[in-house]
Amino acid sequence: MTWRRYVGVDIHDTQLRIAALRKRWRKGGMPVDGRVVDLQHSLEPVRLRELDNGQRTGLLAALRDAIQPVAVGEKRIALSLPDRCGYVLPMEIEGFPRLRGEGMAMIDWQLKKLLPGCSGLQFDYQVLKREPGNPTRLLVIAAEKSLLGLYQELLQDAGFSSVHVSFHGLNLYRHWRYRLDPEGDAILVVMTEDGVNLQIYRAGRLEYYNSRRTGAESDRQVQELHRIVAGYAREFSGRIRHRLFLHADRGVERSVVEAINECFGRKAEVLEGHGDSPLVLAAALGAAECLMMGD
Repeated sequence: MTWRRYVGVDIHDTQLRIAALRKRWRKGGMPVDGRVVDLQHSLEPVRLRELDNGQRTGLLAALRDAIQPVAVGEKRIALSLPDRCGYVLPMEIEGFPRLRGEGMAMIDWQLKKLLPGCSGLQFDYQVLKREPGNPTRLLVIAAEKSLLGLYQELLQDAGFSSVHVSFHGLNLYRHWRYRLDPEGDAILVVMTEDGVNLQIYRAGRLEYYNSRRTGAESDRQVQELHRIVAGYAREFSGRIRHRLFLHADRGVERSVVEAINECFGRKAEVLEGHGDSPLVLAAALGAAECLMMGD
């Protein structure tokens, strides 16, 4: 029997992280393949727009060579973009309608107020909690249409269809969510070569999301986390029950973990890879799982 593969492609500036899952009956997905490929061409939007025809042809060939060994004939992929490519916005809206078209119109109006300098946004939303007499809690994901089109067209020209698009931090949560006590309160700290990401969940629902580009230096990342926590101090007060989890693409020194413990006033649980899957593929696996769950 030939098993279908669900492929996630996690994009970084000069690197692709690719992972594939196979669906297991009643047991979720099982990782079956994965790889990390360094590219000669940058995948930053400003660099992609500057490519001449020859450079674009070379990049398309490199993308095919990177993805095909993992996809093994699959053309549908889930695309994971860097957090800086868009916006992840938990919202609470009074009187939010049940009809999707009316809901999209209301969110469009809210986004114009929140992001006045942005135009041509493409967005989607998920209702996190709806109770009579209370504001509806939503998760809104948005990005510029031109930027999304840039990546989707690039993958399409390489022979793949990006049927689901999300962001790196959210895909990390999807990968780890069963470890984070999905029914409880959790804080997820992410440290990558790009920067830091902080996500706060209450009763399994996202209520705070912040991503900052700092570079790979651990000291700078910890300093930025202190700034984020200071700006969110009132929300942290009285929430001692939140468990703290740390995801780092590379190994972190004990001193860094201790600094994070001090920053949040509690002990962090360092997340480790599942089986043979390296930590660096966590977001690609999360994207692949999202594609699998949509089937």
